[in-house]
Amino acid sequence: MSYEPVVLEKKLNSPRIIEIATIENQVNAGTKELMALSLFSGGGGLDLGFSAAGFRVGCSTDIDPFSCKTLILNNGRKVFYNHAHSITADITEISAEYLLTNAELSNSEIDIVLGGPPCQAFSIFGRRQGLDDPRGNLVWEYLKIIQEIKPKAFVFENVPGLKSIHDGKLFEEILRELTINDTYAISTHNYQMAEYGIPQFRERVFIIGAKNGSLVPPMLPTHGNEPLLGLKNYRTVREALRYLPEPGTFSKVPNHIGRKHSPRIVSRYENLKFGERDPKTRINKLHPERPSFTIIVGSDKGGGKGHIHPFVPREVTPRESARMQTFPDWWEFYGTGRHVIRQVGNAVPPLFAALLAEHLRVHIFEETKQKSYEDFIDILGLGYLQE
Repeated sequence: MSYEPVVLEKKLNSPRIIEIATIENQVNAGTKELMALSLFSGGGGLDLGFSAAGFRVGCSTDIDPFSCKTLILNNGRKVFYNHAHSITADITEISAEYLLTNAELSNSEIDIVLGGPPCQAFSIFGRRQGLDDPRGNLVWEYLKIIQEIKPKAFVFENVPGLKSIHDGKLFEEILRELTINDTYAISTHNYQMAEYGIPQFRERVFIIGAKNGSLVPPMLPTHGNEPLLGLKNYRTVREALRYLPEPGTFSKVPNHIGRKHSPRIVSRYENLKFGERDPKTRINKLHPERPSFTIIVGSDKGGGKGHIHPFVPREVTPRESARMQTFPDWWEFYGTGRHVIRQVGNAVPPLFAALLAEHLRVHIFEETKQKSYEDFIDILGLGYLQE
């Protein structure tokens, strides 16, 4: 595979100040600023995507200090991403009042609450302990904040396994609680990220609440293997990795440091076919002409790994995994090793988050749709996905 120098900024003949103004105009065109509160913010996938769609994240919080430092580290790198407050805190020990006071906000200013309580308790990749797992109980902490703030809308994201664990009874109870005495109209949709132009197979469930009674229809798929249905082709691993140099070469791309492998592992990886699983490390070799396998996190003790690069006998770097998640190269993750891969693997792809945010602007906040998939590629700086 040939590598080309990475392009971090869009090349324009005009001065950079014109570029900044152009991006700002793209983000704000025909929209009003809406205030968001972000819970379980992680490495910033929802925060970044919603910011690109013109929301202002007035406050975010997570128990992981590395994630909070990532949000601070990227503050102001783009005109649309000016993160006001990032608070490291255990959500079981704080209240909505605490968050709002520290962020100098009031309940009435919050238009939407975003969040995805840790999903490992419900994931098919875990033991599916549900509420027997302490992380499963964090679902109720999310509900507590919603009940205290009563925002105009909320987005609750999790793995599809949430719907089936405990024979579906847990999911039914969550939906009942989220209505808060019929205050919110609830819409629930499963989304396969690859069907919306994300170069990764990743399925998630989104529960959306609207205080104004609006039921949000599902977003229609735009990508797939059915051109006769008007779908564009899936975005692929090859597209996600293009223009990225090999790790270890002179490069300013952050978080692009690979693992060292023994000759024995290198030999095994060389002999794998595209899509085949290594029997020892139990990770898959990526197929260049398909979306990536799901980026996974590992346990609380570590263990999160990337997949195997399709053309080089090594595991992908955190930056290459971030590419599959549609984090732009200018977005830097704080920390090293497992701290970064956990932030990447836990995230909602920012490009999908931006599409969802635009969808909610139309169907909850009654605005006219303005920005497209291609617009968000440009706004976020995802040059590697440009046609």
